[in-house]
Amino acid sequence: MADPLCGTYYPSIDQKGRMSFPNKLREVLGPEFFLCAGHDDRYIAVYSPEEFEKYREKLFSVTGKKGSDIRRYLLSFTDKQVPDKQGRIFITQQLRDHAGITDDVVVIGSENRAEIWNKATWEDFSSKMSFEDINAALADLSL
Repeated sequence: MADPLCGTYYPSIDQKGRMSFPNKLREVLGPEFFLCAGHDDRYIAVYSPEEFEKYREKLFSVTGKKGSDIRRYLLSFTDKQVPDKQGRIFITQQLRDHAGITDDVVVIGSENRAEIWNKATWEDFSSKMSFEDINAALADLSL
């Protein structure tokens, strides 16, 4: 398995949707990667080509019209990116709208993908996580 994606980064994003993507995450993701609408919250998921293929396979395992509708919706947001020499990428307006990104962003590593969040949305999400909830969820793992 490849190195996990982890850490929290606070890059800047300009009004045109260009942002510097964290070098440590680019090193793990590789020279190109896919930006997708987060399926379980308002963020942008960032997958390496290998992880994007796994994601697509999972989407295609959902059968019937519901599966078609989900694939159609989620994959319509997808954008392949190759960072420029300064490590910048472009985030489409459609993806920025999905994640509510207008100015401040946070990029986090989340094991098999990176996630780009509106900073305020991330801070709200983070503030709701408690050590009690985390410990209860992990109690049977003997960490």
